[in-house]
Amino acid sequence: MNKMKSLKNLLDPRKIAVIGASNSSHKVGGIIFRRLLLSRRRLFPVNPKETVIKGHKVSPDIHSLPEDIDLAIITISAAASVKAVELCIGKKIENYIIVAGGFAETGERGAGLEERLKELVKEHNINILGPNSLGIFLPDENIDTIFVEHGDKALDRNGQVACIVQSGSVGVEALGYASNTGFGMRAFVGLGNKCGLDEIDFLQYFADDKKTKCLGFYLENIERGREFLKLAQKVSQGKPVVVLKAGRTKTAASAVSSHTGKLAGADNVINGAFKQFGIQRVYDDEEFCDATKVLSMFSGTPGNRVAVLTAAGGYGVMCTDFIEKEDNRAALKMAKLSEETKKVIRDSTFPFTACENPVDITASADDMMFSLSLDALIADKGVDIIICIAFFAPPGISENLIDIIAKKIEYSIKPIIVFTKYGPFTDNSIKNLYYGGVTAYPSIGRAVRAVKFLVERQKIEDKFNVLKKSVLPPGSSLCTKRESRLKTWFDLIDRNRQPDEYEAKKLVNIYDIKTPEGRLFSSADAFSIDRLESKNIPSPYVLKVCSSKILHKTELQGVLLNNDKSDVTANFQKMKQLFPEENIFVESQTESIGPELIIGIVKDPALGHAIMAGAGGIFTEIYKDTAFRIAPCSFNDALDMIDELVLSPVFDCFRGIALDKKKFARTISHVSMLASELGDKLNQLDINPIVFSNGEWMALDVKVILEQ
Repeated sequence: MNKMKSLKNLLDPRKIAVIGASNSSHKVGGIIFRRLLLSRRRLFPVNPKETVIKGHKVSPDIHSLPEDIDLAIITISAAASVKAVELCIGKKIENYIIVAGGFAETGERGAGLEERLKELVKEHNINILGPNSLGIFLPDENIDTIFVEHGDKALDRNGQVACIVQSGSVGVEALGYASNTGFGMRAFVGLGNKCGLDEIDFLQYFADDKKTKCLGFYLENIERGREFLKLAQKVSQGKPVVVLKAGRTKTAASAVSSHTGKLAGADNVINGAFKQFGIQRVYDDEEFCDATKVLSMFSGTPGNRVAVLTAAGGYGVMCTDFIEKEDNRAALKMAKLSEETKKVIRDSTFPFTACENPVDITASADDMMFSLSLDALIADKGVDIIICIAFFAPPGISENLIDIIAKKIEYSIKPIIVFTKYGPFTDNSIKNLYYGGVTAYPSIGRAVRAVKFLVERQKIEDKFNVLKKSVLPPGSSLCTKRESRLKTWFDLIDRNRQPDEYEAKKLVNIYDIKTPEGRLFSSADAFSIDRLESKNIPSPYVLKVCSSKILHKTELQGVLLNNDKSDVTANFQKMKQLFPEENIFVESQTESIGPELIIGIVKDPALGHAIMAGAGGIFTEIYKDTAFRIAPCSFNDALDMIDELVLSPVFDCFRGIALDKKKFARTISHVSMLASELGDKLNQLDINPIVFSNGEWMALDVKVILEQ
């Protein structure tokens, strides 16, 4: 079976069987059958208790159906649904929508039924949407299997957003509400329990669909995480991919043993992965609708310089506050208008017009003044985006302003976003603007946020267009000898325990991560200063207990700093008394500049190894100033991680501190390669702290936790 071809038959079927169709307008089968009457598809109801439904002859059983059915919609109970699929397979039906709940979400018996459906999918190469699915809704095709109220009559029939949702109720409520102010949906797909078809199948399908300009997903879990990310990255080079990810990423049980594991809780890994692979993340249903709406109506923006045009000065000031507020999504700035632009606006309006950005043409303005002022802002080369604050209450403003703005959008390469309020008529005004081709919102915050979605999208496009991703940066010294060095390292590790610090540092050395010069003294060794000097290990020294059983040495007084030649022998003996059965690691003490940082690896259950970088030292978990990406990450991804940090200014000569940002990014990328190449053998890794010393990044402490 060709998957994409068969999905075409699921989403645009010619012949549809409705198993459980009914004459009752209160039963699910009856509601769905009535909705499908508008589709102009051939319908085949199946119900042993009915003979005719809405003029359609009813088949008493599945055996009576013709052989060429494209889609079977099953509206009966869970157990009966499984039996129905088994019978439909005999009729060579490839596509199914199972509406019933009562599967894995209800307990052991339901899980068994769902497992049987999964077996049927694999054995017979069929497509099952659901179970526990609201099915599909394609407005322009009048194909609708959603049996709950969902604002279907208010949605634009020529929409360009494909909405793929795991929770049907979240999807229909969000889209129903969005339709009040205009929303164009190409398709709705309710994934349900995903026993067959999942988000990856529909990501691929709508990526190739010419009617779709933006894809929006509501997901609670991503089972094939890496596969989804890679495909989304490919798709997002041509179409925006927006994801509302609910729930929290659970970290591995051993996460408590490393800083990275603790900080990878919640959904930090998901967040970093979405940024890395060009996915735009939203955090609630309102953002979901606002983002997909604007991204389906504009292809991008020339830049992030925003001009504000208003007839109400207070709203202009508030808009400026939102624009200049720092935001992790995208930075905006107020455009600096040219003198020519200011003159044109003043000549077109009033001598008292405030022509600095925001431009306030006052409530005395009329439609023509708005029009000419917009023309001036569109022509200004210092403006990339325009937010038009349009009110219909002033006496000189009429609903003709809708057509005026719509015509500007047709020829302007600059996005024009509208914020409007009109008392109880606000929703209707925004809807009229939408049908005129204008993207409008009922609040300043939402209008500015829509601009940020566009700027974020442009950054993603620029990244794909300009940066050729490579896992390792140019000039990397990693080489083919690494494989044999790794094998040697594993051969020397005692498989009955975890690596200690000395062994962990030998591992990161393979990946060109530098560590201080040092010497390991076994529990049976006597200390000799000569053994340090013979290796040219300079003082002062750091003494550390070196044991795989002691991961956090400081709390147990397992670290002694500032040991010079005169006292290192005595302090060595003190540490031996505290830890008589353990090895002692003696290193040259590193002098550094700038803050202590951390680089870590954690194994995410959904996405595999993720790399973290951020503020390090003993207060790592208090600062929580970190960024995550999926391993391996490229040099450019690592640079992006650094830029996300609150402490990122220290890499730009903050107060004379000169840290090498490129070398730190290269180090992050190398550590991510370590995670990728160790694969399932590695559980977690912490390099904390890592500091900048003598022109190099130096890993002062390394913890490695291997899978048992």
